[in-house]
Amino acid sequence: MRRLSIFAVVILLASMAFAQETMTNDEVITLTKAGLSGPIIEGKIRSSKTNFDMSTDALIKLKQAGVSDAVVAAMLEAKSGKPMMASGGGSSSNGSATVGALGDPNDPMAKHNYGIYLFEEKDGVKKMTPLKANVSAQNRTGGLFTSSLTYGIGKVKTKTNLPGRTANLQIQNAMPIFYFYLDITSGGLNTASGVPSDPREFTLVRFNQRSDNREVTIGKSNAFGAKGGLSDEYVVQVKAEDMGNGIFRVTPAVDLKKGEYGFMLVNSGNSNTAAGVGSKFFDFGVQMTP
Repeated sequence: MRRLSIFAVVILLASMAFAQETMTNDEVITLTKAGLSGPIIEGKIRSSKTNFDMSTDALIKLKQAGVSDAVVAAMLEAKSGKPMMASGGGSSSNGSATVGALGDPNDPMAKHNYGIYLFEEKDGVKKMTPLKANVSAQNRTGGLFTSSLTYGIGKVKTKTNLPGRTANLQIQNAMPIFYFYLDITSGGLNTASGVPSDPREFTLVRFNQRSDNREVTIGKSNAFGAKGGLSDEYVVQVKAEDMGNGIFRVTPAVDLKKGEYGFMLVNSGNSNTAAGVGSKFFDFGVQMTP
């Protein structure tokens, strides 16, 4: 009888210890790397006390560790106490990933409409701001001069511009963070929808500010030939990180200087009318001085 009582006490203590176990991000990552299936991990999350870190950096770490969107959604649900709508398993019928689970519109890893969003976080409060598309309605040429060495014509620059000296969106950060939500379902063959599938379809440019507009050089020519495409002096290098499910985290490679910028959708201009006319820019300004 005494042995039975001791055994019962041991079982009770073990049960109490299990009941008091608190799951963390590290435990979820450990279970994932151990090969446990998503539904098993989700079940453990829902049956355990939890203390999850769902900050942006933590979400990135979870994604890099291979934690599935369904498990992340379960973690978000446990953290917020609100049910999360699943995205249908995280893949489409052709095997391509889809944008993640619906949730907080200010959470960069939640589902958003296609587009480019500025991400900001201050005092623990996240904010996602969509960048509005601005379309160039005109272009101009400049730099024309005569020279006997070039048979009467020197270098000519073709420039496209946006109306207004500044963009509506102005930020105070020299190293802003952007999230691109793109259509990856067709593997880049988005000729029907026209929605880009890769951040490399955009180029970040710094505009030259004029009195009433902003412009970039898109072509150069002289008597011996011509060169199309954005001039290197306007291009700003960026780093793009694939977060999965059509979400890309994009940041400048170096601190931005005070000025006007825009993500240009490559080949968005109508070359049949005039070079650069119809070019689409997602523009913003940086007002701080690094």
